[in-house]
Amino acid sequence: MCRKWLIFIYLLLLLSGCSKESSGEPAAPGGTGGPVVSNDRITVMSYNTRHCAPYYGVSGEETTPSVDGIANVIKSKMPDVVFLQEIDSCTTRSLGVDQAKEIARLAKYPYYHFFKIMDYRSGKYGLAMLSKKPFKETKTYPFPNQIEGQQMTNANSVGTAIINFDGVDISFVTVHLSTTQSERNLQLAYALENILKPIKRPVVLGGDFNATPSNATISILDEAGYTRTNTDPTKFTIPSNSPNRELDYIAYYPEDQFRVVSHTVITGVNASDHLPIIAVLEIEE
Repeated sequence: MCRKWLIFIYLLLLLSGCSKESSGEPAAPGGTGGPVVSNDRITVMSYNTRHCAPYYGVSGEETTPSVDGIANVIKSKMPDVVFLQEIDSCTTRSLGVDQAKEIARLAKYPYYHFFKIMDYRSGKYGLAMLSKKPFKETKTYPFPNQIEGQQMTNANSVGTAIINFDGVDISFVTVHLSTTQSERNLQLAYALENILKPIKRPVVLGGDFNATPSNATISILDEAGYTRTNTDPTKFTIPSNSPNRELDYIAYYPEDQFRVVSHTVITGVNASDHLPIIAVLEIEE
């Protein structure tokens, strides 16, 4: 009889341990401002999708948009957070597809957000973000039509989202800057001063800056204290069929908050005219 009771108690203890592990609850409670666990890693991708239109090496060529190609690239890597630029939402150009929603569904991301830049062809055009973890807050910041007296001819924007990793809130920021030198310099300076500087938490920033590493725009980013994840001048991101320059970046602030484990350009894909980049960041304590 005693033996049966001992076996029964042993089984209860086993079940009790399994039930806590399979509950899906975090090992420590979440919340802003808690300690960051050392050696935790975040994988971030940035991808200018060209409204999901494949690129075959002909500049300006119109190709039929398809979310499948972009979704397949993302799904093959499954980063924690994905920054997307040049996304259509229900436009006639993209056959009425809500691209952010469809990419999230196909790549199996439970959370996504679309940041509108402007109305476009019976729908909307903008940025998007995918995440494995829920967003605590999302905001869209269209650049002003005029900055320091200069009229902006390109419609561009910044999208931000707060995501909690291991008890600490991190601001993830996606951006697309103007193709015009003077405009993008003003846009980046405006974003740094008015959008990013007020953020009192770690920031991971990524997107299409339309500037090479030696360009004045990137100098503005560096001088603001942001650390770029790529230091290899040969890791080009455009054009996808024969890359010859780097326009896409992932960066973070402050410098001592993260350590770069790796930075990769995914080559051999033509789902867009840009190539996607992936950075693995180790969160420092």
